[in-house]
Amino acid sequence: MSNLKPNEYRLNLGGSVIALHCTPEKFAPALAQWFQRPSSTEKAHINLDLELVPHKDSLDLPNTLLQTKSLTEDGHFDIADGLIRGHFDSEKQFGHIQAKGALTRGLLMRVMEQIFYQAYHSARQQSKINSVMLHSSAVVAAGSGFLFVGPSEAGKTTAANNSTAHHILGDEMNLVLSTPSGLLVEGTPFNGSFKIKRPGRAPLRAIFLLKQASAHGISTIDAAEAVTMIAAEVVPPVGLDQIPGPETVPQMVDLAAMIIEKVPVYRLELLPDPGFWKTINDFFSLDLNGFQ
Repeated sequence: MSNLKPNEYRLNLGGSVIALHCTPEKFAPALAQWFQRPSSTEKAHINLDLELVPHKDSLDLPNTLLQTKSLTEDGHFDIADGLIRGHFDSEKQFGHIQAKGALTRGLLMRVMEQIFYQAYHSARQQSKINSVMLHSSAVVAAGSGFLFVGPSEAGKTTAANNSTAHHILGDEMNLVLSTPSGLLVEGTPFNGSFKIKRPGRAPLRAIFLLKQASAHGISTIDAAEAVTMIAAEVVPPVGLDQIPGPETVPQMVDLAAMIIEKVPVYRLELLPDPGFWKTINDFFSLDLNGFQ
């Protein structure tokens, strides 16, 4: 445990802790408000000076920050021609990030969050915690964790929005943690605009690959297809001092394969209503309230 500085916000992601030392100081409480979580007081695995830079030019936003990231030999990085710049020293567990201030306005924070994905991987490399960050929605029902996975518009947020009878961990980004007793799913605070999520974790019971359909239903899926679809939703394991390379996609595939070796994967066909929970309840005999 450690005392926090006035300009500090610590982000705990599955036990990997990032300390953000903010300039201006008021951005630290703004992060707590956006993420809907108070700062962690756990010891940080990495420390980052996060400076918001005033600017007059308009923003040219890439689809993902990694697409335009370049790296110099001394560890400095540039994203989207100065949108975000910085450096990170993995030996000292310290870095400095400069981000254009407009990235803190409204939903542009969703773009800013992407640099925190990279910070998470740098912290995870220090903490040695075996975890995977996955584009997904996640819900805990009857003590079991369920992940809903699919490409954009497949229904991840729809599944989360129709799960208010249960404990919603998140609709955007969640963690799968490997422990001696099995896999856990844990929510993250990312996508601060989604207000109905709550922190938590649970044993991961199953993963559903989503498909919008005319009726709710669960079916089995080929392992190779499951690995391919899940790998596509794995956040590339690239830290602040790294860029994607030839090894990145194979690493994502290996992480997906590790997950499906330990947890069953199914196809979930769903409508945009809560009725899919009756299908899940019947399939797993969960005995959820309201479906008895």
